[in-house]
Amino acid sequence: MKNKYDPEKVKLDAYEQSIEDAIDYNKLKRPSSKRMKELKAAATATLKALKDTRANIRINGGDMLALRRRAQEAGLPYQTFIAHIMHLYLTDQLVNLKEVQKMANAGVFGRRKAGT
Repeated sequence: MKNKYDPEKVKLDAYEQSIEDAIDYNKLKRPSSKRMKELKAAATATLKALKDTRANIRINGGDMLALRRRAQEAGLPYQTFIAHIMHLYLTDQLVNLKEVQKMANAGVFGRRKAGT
């Protein structure tokens, strides 16, 4: 069974939430069936072009269960979730929140003055 997007399970950051809040769903119109087919074909072609390499790995069973749980909490298929984590890591966007908190508690970031 293919997982479907469930907006109730997806956690949005503040920027994403601001976009979501700005959308007036009552004004949106459903595309014609012809246009929908065109859009689906374009999306499929784009995904095939972006995801052109396959990888098979062996992973600890406990880690796999944890990955699947986290993916489910995020409302994503686990393979998409793993690919996303890898992308964040490789683009230096993956952040260890516990380490950042330790640094903040140690005063590494300093204090901002009011109004800055």
